Amino acid sequence: MNLYRRALSYYRGEVGRIFLSLAMIAVMTGSGVLLAYPTAILVDSIFGDKGPGPIGSVSGIFFAVAPESKIGQVWALAGMMLALGLMQAVLSMFQTLLGIRIGYGGLMRVRCDLFRKLQELSLAYHKSQPQGDAIYRLSWDTYGVQNVVQGFLQSVVVNSLTLAFMIVVMLQNNWRLTLVGLTIAPILYWTTKFYGKILQSKATEAKEVESRLTTTIQRSASTIGLVQAFSREKDEYDRFQTNVNDSVSAYLRLHWQEVLFWLMVGSILSLGSAVVLGYGGYLVYHDQYVAINKDGGVGLGADGFTVGKLTIFLTLLAANLYGPLQKLSGSGTMLANGIAGCKRVFEVLDRDPIIKDAPDAITLPQQPRTLELDKVVFSYRVNENVLDGISCTIKPGEMVAFVGSSGVGKTTLLNLIPRFYDPVGGAIKLDGHDLRKIRVKDVRKHIALVLQENVVLPTTVRENIAYGRPDATDAQIKQAAELAGAAIFIDKLPNKYQEQVSESGSNLSGGQKQRISIARALLTEAPIIIMDEPTSALDPQHEQLIIETLNNIKSHRTMILVSHRLSTVADCDQIFVMDAGKIVERGTHKELLDKRGLYWTMAKHQLKLEDTEKFPLPSGEV
Repeated sequence: MNLYRRALSYYRGEVGRIFLSLAMIAVMTGSGVLLAYPTAILVDSIFGDKGPGPIGSVSGIFFAVAPESKIGQVWALAGMMLALGLMQAVLSMFQTLLGIRIGYGGLMRVRCDLFRKLQELSLAYHKSQPQGDAIYRLSWDTYGVQNVVQGFLQSVVVNSLTLAFMIVVMLQNNWRLTLVGLTIAPILYWTTKFYGKILQSKATEAKEVESRLTTTIQRSASTIGLVQAFSREKDEYDRFQTNVNDSVSAYLRLHWQEVLFWLMVGSILSLGSAVVLGYGGYLVYHDQYVAINKDGGVGLGADGFTVGKLTIFLTLLAANLYGPLQKLSGSGTMLANGIAGCKRVFEVLDRDPIIKDAPDAITLPQQPRTLELDKVVFSYRVNENVLDGISCTIKPGEMVAFVGSSGVGKTTLLNLIPRFYDPVGGAIKLDGHDLRKIRVKDVRKHIALVLQENVVLPTTVRENIAYGRPDATDAQIKQAAELAGAAIFIDKLPNKYQEQVSESGSNLSGGQKQRISIARALLTEAPIIIMDEPTSALDPQHEQLIIETLNNIKSHRTMILVSHRLSTVADCDQIFVMDAGKIVERGTHKELLDKRGLYWTMAKHQLKLEDTEKFPLPSGEV
């Protein structure tokens, strides 16, 4: 019931439409009951010997307004059946459209809720889960909420009310025959309960397998260049075919259980219909042909159970008693699939974002601030520290760099500053305020990133550069592009800044994507700019241009660089040399060279002889 209530909560905005839909269903149910009467009136009252029913009954009302001639009464009955049928068809059409509108209204809300949650979840979550799984949950599992609500409202609530109404009507018709017809209800209940658990288990299994298939498709599409480069098309096809076969097998197991369930339901309903027909036929035979008492009495005739009454009863039984019973039983399959999807959606919605605002988080206006790392410790796994006691202070307007070999924790450190992760020990502070005590939105307003992956979006070059500042003017965008060295190639594009970037930026080179990323960061008003390998994809000419750009703006922005190329960081105010998750050296380029330590060793291996005029090594060594 908690799951049902939670699913229903997404339909609060549809309450008016839901009540209107229920009202339409009530009218259709009533007209469905009336549709059983024309045949009975024709058999018993027009062509039979039973006269009009009492005033107020359906038969009595009909004969009060019907023509006196029998043929006129027949045509009146035909008109009555046509009117009721058309009314049901029109109401059914509008009720179906209304149900679709209600369903998509809730689906929209749960998808938006799940998408918002996925945006809030930390990088740790997204890196631990395949992208295909998130796509499947967002695209398909969200239908589970719609299925649960439709199954609960239409199949459970509506059919339960219809069933209760019809039981009352049929008890008044013949209580003994009604009770005989209801003897199958307990059997249906236990059958539905038994198969419901099986179906839910099989539905969950099928969804997990289908999610893996979506992940395989997503990964294959995103790594197609790698696949073709190493001629692994056959292996990828085999992997895809295996996942498809697993998916088909899982759904066949689910559908096998469904058809077994429906076989059981159909058999039980057929048994009930046979018993009712047999007992009802016996009552007609007894009351009309055999009701002779020991004194030689006559049959009960019109006062007994007639063929017309049996016709009404069988019509009501098939359409309005067993119909709702069948739909109630069938709701088990819809609910089983819906519940499986709901659980997978709510599993994500219930996850702790980890990176979130503290209850007492403060607001911190965007302005230049001192960044302090105070004994920062971080690990992805227990007892395996990637960063171990990092401490340093970076003042407004400084340009600093973290250097070191691969795997020493440089990029991890950069991911802590905008709170993609939180340290497990120590603290990172802005003007003395722990980042965990500042609103996440305010922390990130202080920081602009140039990621090593050089992410570009499938939109125009202009919109890519302005992504962090959508309200920027064309002049500001062009200025940022010029500072980043991107204007040189942008002006040569057919549509210049309106040129469309393809998916994953496949129509741009690595260096061009990197310069767009740098321009995007420079355009923002963030006082701190973080660059991860900003010149790794640039030739020496453009590298020098970026270095000059960094030097020009470093007094206006705080610049934090991570780079393997010492020529990029040589002009930094401070250089922090990292090894094994610690800062082992710090100072300017010249100071670090004079120490003849790890930085000196890196410079000795990296700087060429012709570079020594600009970056001289101690004692002229190369």
